[in-house]
Amino acid sequence: MKSRSKKIGLWLVGILAVLILVLQLILEPVVLRYVNDAMADMGDYKGQVKDVDIALLRGAYRIDSLSIEKVSGEFPEPFVNIDALDISIEWKALFHGAVVGEIILENPVLNFTRDESGDTQAGEDVDWLATIQNLIPISINRFEIKNGHVFYRDIGSDPKVEIEAKDMYALATNLSTVQDKNKKLPSHINMRANITGDGDVEAHMDLNALKTTPDFDMDVSVKNMDLTSISDFTEAYANFDFKQGNLDVFAEAAMDDGNYEGYVKPLMKEVKVIDLKDKEKSFWRKTWEVVVGGTMELFENQKNDQFATKVPFEGSTDESNVAILKSVGNVLKNAFIKAFDDQVDHSINIRNLTQNKKDKS
Repeated sequence: MKSRSKKIGLWLVGILAVLILVLQLILEPVVLRYVNDAMADMGDYKGQVKDVDIALLRGAYRIDSLSIEKVSGEFPEPFVNIDALDISIEWKALFHGAVVGEIILENPVLNFTRDESGDTQAGEDVDWLATIQNLIPISINRFEIKNGHVFYRDIGSDPKVEIEAKDMYALATNLSTVQDKNKKLPSHINMRANITGDGDVEAHMDLNALKTTPDFDMDVSVKNMDLTSISDFTEAYANFDFKQGNLDVFAEAAMDDGNYEGYVKPLMKEVKVIDLKDKEKSFWRKTWEVVVGGTMELFENQKNDQFATKVPFEGSTDESNVAILKSVGNVLKNAFIKAFDDQVDHSINIRNLTQNKKDKS
């Protein structure tokens, strides 16, 4: 009797597995068509997917080879290229009574491009949130990027400009506020990458992603970027190039109910711009480099061999204000009073912003 029951159980398991397999095979072309239809009408952009694999037992489906390109303009690369998107139910969230999803992007490439006619490919005028919601029927709680690349190219400039961020890893958690619902900033985003010039980028953000205008508290740092690596950029847009130097950039920002404040603090060390021995450059070009390099030298902190400033900004989503005079004052402060620290100041946070708003009220 036990042997017979065991055989019946095995048969039932086998039949169920076959049914699941058949259902997956039936659903995959249907879902593939749905996804391509959802991405076919995106205004100035259109998307396409090559294949979809469904895993019913895991509550997931996988999109292979997704690309999004701009319909108009002459661009060498699509705006978005992603090897694979894995979209599934986040099983950990079920223990908190929530049915939400997670997305993992594998090898995504994002190309911001300006072509020779001046037309730009930057994802403008597209409701990307609506596009994502069309692809995913449930709210997203976890979002992960593995080995991402972001490019900025200007193929119409002279010389052509290319700046990239590579080896990007990003993780966003608790976006649907499954946990810590009573916290002001319950969601978290962490990102790291390597950029042109072998610089290291890190960003950290706490936020409330469910608000129409999200509250957030963030800091960003760029360290040890070789300035000579962006000489094409400065050559194209400012008519000079760096002979040597390193760049660090530190920034903080916070926003509460649409009111924000923050700062950006760039620090350039051991900078050299002037090269009077270069016979290929014109007299006027050398004169301009003397002006640029001489200005940096004049307002450089000689002890630390560092040119820096701190640019504060504040405002609301309706208006903004960048403190130009204070930025100039910070150049003088770094040069003649005290060199700025090469780190985040930890002077901006949402608690202070909220308190300042109450004090003004």
